[in-house]
Amino acid sequence: MPNSIAANTARSNETLSIARTSTVTLYHLAFRGPCWRGVRERHRTYTLTEGGVRLEDARCKPEPRVRVSPPNFATGGFMSLDWFKPRGYRHFDLPVDDKFSARAMDPAFVARHPFSPLLHYTKSEKRYKKDAKSGVRTITTKDRQIKYASHRDACILAYYAHQLNQALEKLYLASGLSENVIAYRSLGKGNYDFSAEVLAYAKANAPVTILAFDVTGFFDNLDHGLLKKRLKTVLGVTSLADDWHRVFRSFTAFHFVDLEELKAHAIFAPRLAARSRDRIAGVEELKAAGVFFHPNPEIAKGKKRGIPQGTPISAAASNLYMIDFDAAAKAHCDRIGALYRRYSDDIMVVCDPAQAVAVEAEVMRLIASELLEINPAKTERTDFGAAAHLPRSSRAAQYLGFTLHEDGPAIRESSLSRQWRKMRRAMKRIRKVATAKIAAGVSDGAHTKRLRRRFSHLKVRDDQGIRTIRNFSSYGRRSAAVFGSDEKITGQVKRFERAAQKELAELKALGKPKVP
Repeated sequence: MPNSIAANTARSNETLSIARTSTVTLYHLAFRGPCWRGVRERHRTYTLTEGGVRLEDARCKPEPRVRVSPPNFATGGFMSLDWFKPRGYRHFDLPVDDKFSARAMDPAFVARHPFSPLLHYTKSEKRYKKDAKSGVRTITTKDRQIKYASHRDACILAYYAHQLNQALEKLYLASGLSENVIAYRSLGKGNYDFSAEVLAYAKANAPVTILAFDVTGFFDNLDHGLLKKRLKTVLGVTSLADDWHRVFRSFTAFHFVDLEELKAHAIFAPRLAARSRDRIAGVEELKAAGVFFHPNPEIAKGKKRGIPQGTPISAAASNLYMIDFDAAAKAHCDRIGALYRRYSDDIMVVCDPAQAVAVEAEVMRLIASELLEINPAKTERTDFGAAAHLPRSSRAAQYLGFTLHEDGPAIRESSLSRQWRKMRRAMKRIRKVATAKIAAGVSDGAHTKRLRRRFSHLKVRDDQGIRTIRNFSSYGRRSAAVFGSDEKITGQVKRFERAAQKELAELKALGKPKVP
């Protein structure tokens, strides 16, 4: 903000209030001055522009702008609030708004902030895999231990993750890693873009070997010493400031409450079962009720490692941890003319078949230097463009939800099956509710509007014009367009859509007399 405005603000005893629209935060300065009837107020509206602050005409609608924090009248500074995301889940406090975000940006406040325990639950996911030789499909279950922060803590962690991501982006740009590290970054691309790039590279350089590695227990095994060392390096400091130290401790020496234990507790079970937006309980109430605060499981074993999966800073911290590995892996791949990509704990290298064994050994060596291990059972080697006599399934690489065949990509079977299960579960649930209501005489049919939006290819008109509803159907169609192939993927999506339309038609027929 110009100094003249800041000076006038100080002299005029102006107060700041924030008025919101769906796309912009505006600042209304209320000028208070004496008049014969008491206090007179008039409002001026300012909005952030590239050149500073612009005074808006109150009668005109300003153009959409990014949300920004309240201006600092001493320095005229603004801070983007694009990092702030309101959360609606229930926790040990209530949701916060933009006002608290200003406190989250205050280092002195954060340095004193008492972080609450995380809430933990297990997210189970069925995985389907067909054996390339026998053709037998096996079903396994993968459990993810999710731990999420209270609203105040999440707001603070989101801001510090924002700072960390900005520092990492500068590092990636300086070291040439922008194209290699693809997870948890705002790149304006989707998984289909990354998969299409790998497929295009494999086709252009065939014959190649596609190597896919998976890190064992990635988040649970991140060493705290290495993580802290790299945090100081990226921030350009020799020791962490008090606020950063407090934040670092919050996601390394964390505690958590198990959600299932709360559901079994006599006091908190009814609260969790109630349809309410109130907080579950305060931290002091949890302590008084004897609820156990579990420590970081790895620290409990005497090992200083492991961060929670599910907090706003977890993703940025995992990318931070891997910066040395990324640089070394890219350098090695550049030397031998190979392609290196990392998506979280999934590492992929596309190389000359003659280099495959050496590349695998080098990845194992580099990951060991990070005090991590590669899961050998999940390491996949796919020969692409060199073994036409092999069955097609043995020549397909699995990457980010897609199967990369030589004759075209397809949505991965497990990803597709998951969407079918979601669709059928949702249809079954609505059918059950509608049938009961029709039988009770309180409804004459099933409500299918939400289901149609979730599982159909729809276009809607709103204030932004005509747009396509974002769901699995539109995702599949975008994927087909990016890959440049509308055969396999489009066929998979259209079969899904036909099945959904059939289910929807049956639901709409509920409660209506059958036509003979």
